Formats: sequence, C-alpha cells, structure tokens
Amino acid sequence: MPFSEAVDSRVLLTRLRATLAEQGGGQERLDRIVRLVSEGLVADVCSVYLRRDENFLELCAAEGLKPESVHRSRLRVGQGLVGQIAESAEPISTRDAFHTRGFRYLPETGEEGLLSFLGVPVQRLGEVMGVLVVQNREQR
Repeated sequence: MPFSEAVDSRVLLTRLRATLAEQGGGQERLDRIVRLVSEGLVADVCSVYLRRDENFLELCAAEGLKPESVHRSRLRVGQGLVGQIAESAEPISTRDAFHTRGFRYLPETGEEGLLSFLGVPVQRLGEVMGVLVVQNREQR
C-alpha cells in the first residue's frame, strides 16, 4: 500500500485508544499496537523497545522484523539510535539510518534494507519507558 493511503491520524489514535482499552495481556496489546501503527503509517516495520532496567532496552514487539528477535534483542541506553532516544527523551528521524551517526545494526532482527527511521520516546509522567520505532525500505 502506498504512503498516500496512510490512515488519518485521528483514526489511528482512535484505534490505538480502543486497543489499549481492550481486554488482554501486555504482550497481546503491544503486538496489536505495532500492527496498527505499521498499517496506519504504511510502514515496513514498527517495533517497541521497553526499558528493562536503568541500562537496557529490550525489543518487546515488532511487526516486520524477524519474530524470533522479539525478547532476544537488547540495546544499552545510549547505544544505537534507539538507545539515544531513550537517553535523551528526544525523537530521531532520518532518511538513511545506516549512515546516521550512532546507528547500531542488530543482524538478528532482519532489518537490512531499511533506510528511513523514526523513533519516539514512550513516556509516562516524564520518565522514558521505552521507544517506538517506525522504519521503511524507501527514504521518507
């Protein structure tokens, strides 16, 4: 589906709110969230890294990455673009992730060929709980 068919942001937010209100465990909700965001933004990949302790982020849900990498891929806070976002609480957007300073390649995820990267901190009461990432094969 081309980017021009992306879901209106209000529709996406309504769907996300409904998903968060549904019954189910945390993993089920995360899986639904990455699927909704991926479809709504017409992204090749959507992933969520959650902070497991002061120093580490773990890939906890992914749409478009290798399923076996979920709960196995980890980054230190400050490591890679995801870790930089967790450390600074600031989003990062780039059309060419592989050539962006600080990029960290995780071969187990199958992210080769993904160019564009948008990562935003997931916060609660000002504390970074994790990072939501959207990636695409084409530069956007």
